[in-house]
Amino acid sequence: MVYRIGIVGSDNSHAITFSQIANGIDMENYVPGFKATHLFGFDEKRNREVAEKGGIENIVSDVNEMIGKIDIAFVVFRHGGLHLEYAKPFIENRIPVFVDKPLAATVADAKRIIELVKEKQTLLTSFSTLRFTDAVQELKKMFGSEEPVFLSVLGPGDLESEYGGLIFYGVHSAEIFNEIAGTGVREVYAAAKSKNIVATLIHEKLIGTIKIAPEMPYVFSLEGLTKKNHFSAKVDSKDCYKKGMIKIKEMLDNKRWILSEEDMLEPVAIVKAIEESVRESVKKPVLKF
Repeated sequence: MVYRIGIVGSDNSHAITFSQIANGIDMENYVPGFKATHLFGFDEKRNREVAEKGGIENIVSDVNEMIGKIDIAFVVFRHGGLHLEYAKPFIENRIPVFVDKPLAATVADAKRIIELVKEKQTLLTSFSTLRFTDAVQELKKMFGSEEPVFLSVLGPGDLESEYGGLIFYGVHSAEIFNEIAGTGVREVYAAAKSKNIVATLIHEKLIGTIKIAPEMPYVFSLEGLTKKNHFSAKVDSKDCYKKGMIKIKEMLDNKRWILSEEDMLEPVAIVKAIEESVRESVKKPVLKF
């Protein structure tokens, strides 16, 4: 079976990346079983660029034009504040949805997306593809077999990003933390100098940090400590989109979610707690879902 994809949000470079993988333009990362067939975005010039580079045949002026013509919607707007609004028509029509990171710009919107999906009994996943990189999975495996003590994730991000603040890029680091440690962050305390942030996370199983800075080059790195071993590595993102597409196909083939509700919600809650802690200089609880 070939799953027809509707790309929603042409402003994101991921619109080109995912469509090129689906349509066999990027043969190095090609994942069989997909075809990107439809595209929606706000800017006509950008829409034409994405359609040409991604091999997408149909540009629509209303997302509802995709209903009945696609098998899954990829909602990839850069601003997570748009994700609930543009995922909703597909969810209401029981069309599976992949929401690119972040799931939403607020915890309330993220919870609403999941509530709608559960109500309509359809499929949903949302993730940073960095979850599936080799270094992240290697440290996750180590934490699964040995008692973890400490986890640190470092990456770029900006409190003042026009795409919703820290959630736009900071969520990458929070998702990496979640993938390795699992859910269980209960308290966050963050401090900032200029726009550079260090957050301490109190997890049920360990203590950890997330370090985020807008001046940082596009680099993500990890450090993990167990009672037996130490691990340190940069995150190599070279094939992360391919791995993400494989996970999405797995969801569609098996008709089941590949991440839990808690796994999708907690990274959003962590980032929002970091933002609030920086601004208020107090500890912030992370919601129990």
